[in-house]
Order: sequence, then C-alpha cells, then structure tokens
Amino acid sequence: MKKFSFLPILLLSLFSVHAQTVSRQQQVANISSFAKLCGYVRYFHPSDEAAAMDWDKFIYYGIREVENAESPKALKLKLNELFNPIAPAVWIGEDAQTKNFNLKAIVPPVNTGLKEITWQHFGLGNKDGLYKSARTNRSVTVLDPKRSGFGVASQSVAATAYRGKKFRLKGAMKTDVITGQGQMWMRIDLEPNGRGFFDNMDNRPVKANAWKEYEITGVVDKDAKSFVFGAFLLGEGKIWVDKFTLEIEDNGIWVAVPMKNYSFEEEGLLPKDWYAGSPGYEYSIVKSETYDDQRSLLISDNSTKEMVTSIFDRKAKYGEHFTKSIGNGLSCTVPLVLMGTENATYPVANAAKLAKLMEKLELLNISSSDPYVSLSGVITVWNVFQHFFPYKEEAKLAWNDELAPALSAAYEAKTPKAYGSVLKVLTEKLKDGHVSVQYGDQNYFSMDADAVLAEGKIVISKVDSAGSESGKLRRGDVVLMVDGVPAAERFAGLKKEISGSEQWKNNAALGQIFSGYKDTEMVLKVKNGTEAEREVRTTRKKYRQSADKTTIKKLGDNIYYINIGNTEMKDITALLPELTNAKGLICDLRGYPKSNHALISHLLSVPDTNKWMFVPRIIYPDYEKVTYDGMGWNMQPATPHINAKVIFLTGGGAISYAESYMGFIKQYKLATIVGQPTAGANGNINPFAVPGNSRVVFTGMKVKLQDGGQLHSLGIQPDVFVNQTIKGISEGRDEYLEKALEIMK
Repeated sequence: MKKFSFLPILLLSLFSVHAQTVSRQQQVANISSFAKLCGYVRYFHPSDEAAAMDWDKFIYYGIREVENAESPKALKLKLNELFNPIAPAVWIGEDAQTKNFNLKAIVPPVNTGLKEITWQHFGLGNKDGLYKSARTNRSVTVLDPKRSGFGVASQSVAATAYRGKKFRLKGAMKTDVITGQGQMWMRIDLEPNGRGFFDNMDNRPVKANAWKEYEITGVVDKDAKSFVFGAFLLGEGKIWVDKFTLEIEDNGIWVAVPMKNYSFEEEGLLPKDWYAGSPGYEYSIVKSETYDDQRSLLISDNSTKEMVTSIFDRKAKYGEHFTKSIGNGLSCTVPLVLMGTENATYPVANAAKLAKLMEKLELLNISSSDPYVSLSGVITVWNVFQHFFPYKEEAKLAWNDELAPALSAAYEAKTPKAYGSVLKVLTEKLKDGHVSVQYGDQNYFSMDADAVLAEGKIVISKVDSAGSESGKLRRGDVVLMVDGVPAAERFAGLKKEISGSEQWKNNAALGQIFSGYKDTEMVLKVKNGTEAEREVRTTRKKYRQSADKTTIKKLGDNIYYINIGNTEMKDITALLPELTNAKGLICDLRGYPKSNHALISHLLSVPDTNKWMFVPRIIYPDYEKVTYDGMGWNMQPATPHINAKVIFLTGGGAISYAESYMGFIKQYKLATIVGQPTAGANGNINPFAVPGNSRVVFTGMKVKLQDGGQLHSLGIQPDVFVNQTIKGISEGRDEYLEKALEIMK
C-alpha cells in the first residue's frame, strides 16, 4: 500500500464529491452497497480486468465516489460508472429489475478457441501456504515451496561500546515490486540472550521506484550486545540497496561505526560480509542501478508463471450466475463464468473507460492516517469473512449486521491505533482465537512477572528473583489498578478486542494487560491477603513469556513429568526405555508443543484414519454450497508402547497445534485430561493484507473434534476440572499438577 498525503488541487480532480451532502447514516448505507458489490466482483467475477485490479486503490477511490450519493438512482449510476470498466458483464440495477439481466449479451459472437474462465478458492488464496485462489485457464504466480517469505541481507556489529547512546542507521533503497515491498531494519540483541530495540519500517515500507535514503533512529539499549541490521524484500519483485551507514552520537557529534562492505563495492556473486541466503530469493551485485559509486545489491524473488486448468474438480458451469441484493433497493447479477482467449475475457472492457479509471487510481497516494483507509480496511476484512470464514454457523454470526456499525466506527478512526481497534472489535465477533490484527507500531513489552485469573481476579503468579523485596510484586498479589485504571475494567476492555472463546480471551488479555512500550514505567495497585493495599512501580522490559524452563523431571514413586511446551522429541525418545517401566506419566500441555507430537504414536494402540481438518472449496459467494477436502494426521502406533497411567494437563492457553495433539488424547482415551478447556481454535492460519500496511490472520479451515463434534470456540473439555485459587497461588503451588498426582496415586 503506497503512502502519501493529498493536495487540495489533486482532490478536486480525482473525486467528484468533496463535502458531506447527505447524512452519515446514508453515507454508511451507500458504502455498504459498494462494499458488498466489491466482494462479489473481486472474488467471484472472473474478468481479466477485475483480476488485475489494485483493489486497495479501487476501494479507496470508490468510497469517495459513492458516499454522498443522494438517492438509490444516483448510487446506481455511480456503481455502474465504477464497475463497468472492470466488469462489463455485471448488471447493477433496482431489485425489481433483476430479471432484465441478459446472459446472451455476454456470449462471444465466435466461440472458436475460447476457454471457460471461473474462480476457484481452496480457502482464501495466498502465495505462501496451503490456501489457493485461482481462475481456471489462467496463469498464476508459482513460488519456491521452500520460500521464506522475505529475502533478507543482514550484517552484525558489536554494540557494547555504545550502550545508552543515540544511533541512526541510513541506507539507500529503490524498488520494483509486484505484490511486495522493501524494508530496512535494525534490531539490537541483548546480553545474554534477548531482544531490545527493533524497527523494520513495517509502518513505512519502501515502494518507490526511485533511489532515496531512509533512516532508522533510536537509543542503544543499556544491556546491548550487538546491532543486527540490513534490508529485505517482502513478497514479490525487486529491491536495490546501497550505501549503509551506522552512526552514534557522541557529545553532539555523529560518529560512524565501522562496518564491512557498507556500499557493496566488493565484487562477487553474493555480497561479501553480508548474510544473504533466504530460500526463494536471488542476490546479485549489479552495476546497472547504483546510488553511489559503482555497485549495489539487488534482491529479487524467483517466482514463475504457471497455467492453471483447475485447482480442484468442482467448478461453476458456463451460464451460471447469481443475483444478490446489495442494499438501497439495488441488486447485482454476476456471471460466474466467462469465455476468454489467452489474452482477454469476453466481453472486453471499454478501453477508454478503463484507461481513465486507471489514470485516476495511479494518481492516488494513500496516507495511513486517512479515515478512508480505515473504511477501505473494513470493506476488505468484512468481505473476506463474508465469503471465506468457515465457522459462521458455529460462531452464530449475523455478519450482515456488523458491516454498517464497523463503517460508522471507521469514519471516526483518526490514528493507526484507532483503525486497528475498529478491526479488532469487528473480528471479535468471529470467536476465532487465531484472529489477529497487526498494524503499525504495536508494542507488547511487559514486566518480569506473570498473572493468572483466579476466583475472578487478576493474580500475580510468578515474579522474578527480586520479587520478595519490599515494594516489589509478590505471588498472590491481587491486581486492583493498572496505571490508574481499575484492573477489571482494563481487562474487560481488552477482551472486547480479542476474538476467540472465553478461555482464550482470558488468556490473551492476561498477556496484554501489562503491555506497553519498552522501558516505560507502570504503576500498579495491589493487595495481598488481609494486608493493606500498596503501590508497586515497575518497568516494562521484556516480551511476555513464561519463565518456566522445565523439560523433564521425576516426581517420585516412578512418576515422570514432561513439559510438552519445552521438551524436544529427541529428549522424549531418549526417555522412552524408562517410560515403558514407569508407573505414571504426567504431560503438561498448557502451552504450545515443541514439535514432539510423535509421542502420541507411543500411546496409540490402533492406527489413526480419522479426518478432522476440512479445507473449504469455494466457488459461490456468501459461503454457499461449500464442499470440503478432508484430511488428518494418519498417526500410527509406534514401539515401545507406553503402558504407564498417563495424565495430560491443559487449559485455555493451549491453542491450534496443541489442540491437534489433545484431539488424539481425547478421541482415543490415551490419558485422563486435567485442567480447563483448550482454546477452541485449530487449523492452518489464513493471513491476508489489509489497506494501511496492516495484516489480518484467521483460521482458514474447518477443524472438528475427531468424533465430528464442534471444536471451534468450545475447545477440548477436560475429564477433571481444576480451578486455581488465590491461596494456592500465594503458596506457590501448582494446583493442576497436584490434582494430577492425586489422581495418579
């Protein structure tokens, strides 16, 4: 998404309407009609012109064109004016006139050598994963299956001598991008192992096809170990990089930090003294494009084009079309199949109209702080979930009812944070724990302590080694206030912007309630037992993560404990001879497995043939008449078989891969499950880009329990429930583990 600010003269020439002439309610209604039509044409009408469209720009431009339409008739004219250049086969008119659509009007006069073009969606297609979207008999970009997603060049320089000082990193870049962008980045690694300052220009990417110097500034962390910096190409296209400089401010003077081959003048196939090895990308030292001196570094993707006949067997037949109401008394009729040559679909768009539209779109320069970007984002997000979300039924969605309120809220979003909040509130309705909205400068640094929800209160459960000192946090502290806001109020506010089950929302909100910018102070009011309330001041220094590093331990009486979130499979394999003779095994899966699901095979007694993951095959709009491609893990019993009594601990933080794991435990009764329900969000994530340099992720497939029951938003239920208590937390007891041992004995 390109960034720019609008000039008044440019606005006058680009948009036919400049000021609000109708009520906000009518504006929202007009944009809602436009939004629905965008989804139908973008994802289901197979014209070459629509498929080639830059939809971010088209949506942005279209909002300004339709918002002040004073009547359904005026709106109809605007919609036809907008869509005719890219979808001349689509009919837009009054509801009562839908019978006027004439299918014969789109039949080519000569059918020789023509092929059927229609959309097929295996989930919502993206170029980097399982999900694919393609038009039949059209070429698509094919990527290296081992592609990393971005092609990076990086270098590392010692930073210990510069702690506490200001720094600035400069570099020159130029791009020729297709669906990607260039970014410069700086990361400061800390002693002994940690991450400090980080900026990868995610909120100001490079897309200009002209050389320009870019800059990242900051302060070197007090425990800095090294600078790690460079540039990368995200997605497809090419970037050229040249002339890096890293400087430190010393008594008001900027002093250069020595680095190797800073301007890529060393000859060779790869840039000397730089890491340059991202799979799926090519690196070369070139003389044809330089910012200074003789050479620069070129990073390019190695994607290729491939003709697609179909991505699955089922597809719409020629003549199939749909008619849908889009509001304001208007409907659209959209052909699902068009005939086409190798170079064009029929009917071909009016060249003059298309050129005029493209000229207007090319002049656009979209600022991330523009409220029309927020409106564009809502339209994009709403349409994705309208047509591709597999859990509408389970989430009991009234999704049509969510569009207008989200558009109204987007009008008021004046900052990236406010925009992100609009999208979060919208997607919260999906009850999908995989949903995340990533935008701009989000900071999740926290303190050296963890909290849990116990007895309806937020309770400190773990603290660092200094936690027992006067004025510090202690286990069992009930958090009453966070930076002057009641903790319960702050917690409830966070949950309004978190999608998922109640147990997942609680888990995620606990991870965010203390978060903020690095090195900022946080003031807490806490109470421990019958003691008086006290104030605790602490500093946000780390990304929230559990301090528990336990892997395997023997608990006595020949009972073993394995933390599934920390233990690699090789360590479990080494323990198997002992486990075959063990009395009991307690597996802790309250987090995320560490690639060790092969343990399941040593618990299984019968082969697994269940299919419980289902990727949608979508060829019709509004998630109608969807079929699925089912799959499973096909786990097989392995030796040695573990005959010990097995207990699995789990809870609301166990999501996705952890729930695949727990699905086997539940289905085949491989263990007694102790704790709380899992998160209820499983399946491969499906990311997509959103206007404003944002990204949204959701669950792209329908995953069920292995017995066919609902998993989404419910989770896997334990056999024995455990509720943590404030008393148990204060005493440092693991009540989940205590219950497991009680059952074991």
